[in-house]
Amino acid sequence: MPPPKISVILPTYGRRHVLPRTIASVLAQDEKDFELIIVDDCSIDDTATYLASLDDPRVRVVRPAQNVGTAGARNLGLQSAQADIVALLDDDDAYLDHRLSAPLGVFAREPGVVATLSSSVKFDLKRTHYALMPELTLAPAAFEWALICDLVGVEGTSITVRRQTALDIGGFCQGMKWIDDREFLIRAARRGSGHLIAEPLWQKYWSDDGQSNQWEQAGQSLLNYAAARPEFTGRYRKVGSYLATKILVSDLRHGLIGALARDLRDFKRAGLIDGNIVKMWREHRQVRRYRRAMSTHQALAALKLPPDDWS
Repeated sequence: MPPPKISVILPTYGRRHVLPRTIASVLAQDEKDFELIIVDDCSIDDTATYLASLDDPRVRVVRPAQNVGTAGARNLGLQSAQADIVALLDDDDAYLDHRLSAPLGVFAREPGVVATLSSSVKFDLKRTHYALMPELTLAPAAFEWALICDLVGVEGTSITVRRQTALDIGGFCQGMKWIDDREFLIRAARRGSGHLIAEPLWQKYWSDDGQSNQWEQAGQSLLNYAAARPEFTGRYRKVGSYLATKILVSDLRHGLIGALARDLRDFKRAGLIDGNIVKMWREHRQVRRYRRAMSTHQALAALKLPPDDWS
């Protein structure tokens, strides 16, 4: 039997209450030639019982011997995948109809593309909004810089990648949270171009127990990211300082005084900030202005390299 056109990797841990919606969105895709690899990361609820009840032959369940975290679970999925193209899916998100067919079309048309990202629809407690991207292909250097400077949004469910590229770069960095998606793509960008898809292809739902709501862990996540990407304390120190000050402001906004004190100390030790408040604020505003200027389709399409004075 030939391999499927695309493999979907769905890591999960203790999220039985949202899995039916997530899995149903894959089974309803207009592209039917896929496999869905569900990595049950040692869930302690009744996830295993629910997964055992699924009878679609395109669904496979993988279980590690011990909990390995999201990055480790994705790596297990990559190792198990049979298709040349792999799509990611977080367990509290859902695919829209063309989530698989649209990236497959891009990879077929553009052999130099190693990864795609797409627009999305996001539902939170107060409103629904669209996180939109322009339709364009970024050359490898431009794709890498767009990722480093956070010019394009990156979330796991948005990513589709060539499996061999993912394996060649060593997969996802285990031990990282939140920013492991972006760090993974920075390494992938050195192997080829990235394509942004304008059509919203997936939905993100608000979840009280979702990882993105664990605000107090954001500082440690950035420290892990900076350790994996030393350019944030070297060549692109301004970007590193910008990311650090965003978290410090978030700590303050959420009333996390203990986290604020800890992050100030740890960011300074790591070299992300230097304690000069005036300089930090000036550079933060410079990066923020640049990011706003680069947010249009025209600006991203013309993107090549970082500003000369940022190195």
